[in-house]
Amino acid sequence: MREIKSDIYMLEGLWGTGVFSANIYFLLDSRLTIIDTGYKGKISRICREINRLGYSLSDVENIILTHHHIDHTGNLYKLKQLTGANIIAHADESPYIEGELPHFCPQVPGKKQFIKYFLSTCPLPVDIRVKDGDILSMLGGVIVIHTPGHTPGSISLLIQRNGVLIIGDLLANTLGLSLPSKAFTVDIKQEIDSINKIAGVDFNIICFGHGSPIIKNANEKVNNFAQRLKKR
Repeated sequence: MREIKSDIYMLEGLWGTGVFSANIYFLLDSRLTIIDTGYKGKISRICREINRLGYSLSDVENIILTHHHIDHTGNLYKLKQLTGANIIAHADESPYIEGELPHFCPQVPGKKQFIKYFLSTCPLPVDIRVKDGDILSMLGGVIVIHTPGHTPGSISLLIQRNGVLIIGDLLANTLGLSLPSKAFTVDIKQEIDSINKIAGVDFNIICFGHGSPIIKNANEKVNNFAQRLKKR
């Protein structure tokens, strides 16, 4: 568990910060909010960390999903069962979480069935559908920023009072800043447009679905990366 701010913690993926890990975030307020849930099989560890932070399962009020991919929703079903928390996601992401639309399956020769299994998850209703510009009440106000491209309803979350931006898979920071996997990204042009969008947002710290957060000069580094993309 890594402290980002005194009220924001990050649980790193099982395999560190590589592509086969996925970070989970905890927002500590009068009640607890969890952002993304990691790969399947981490529910025991998540529960231990909830207790270590001084909360119980009944204190978990919200589970926010940056997008529907299994590395972010793998423990969603069990967390919902254990906590009864509200599931919050963008309206365009709801059909995938609720099972109305299939998860995007990249074309991998000879491995389609494995990929389909890997992407499978238990459908659940989204309790609160959000859109661009909505403000959630935790930590004094969390702004929802619609950042589509990786998936249609991907969102980033700006925690205003701390200047912390949590972006899911809009970018990765494993061996430096990079675009997410093209195989799992629906629209790469839209993805780049969304990167340019967050480059214009005022933040001090940026946190990723994959990789370590950038604590210093985060806005400048994202702007520089966005400028390099324009020159490609």
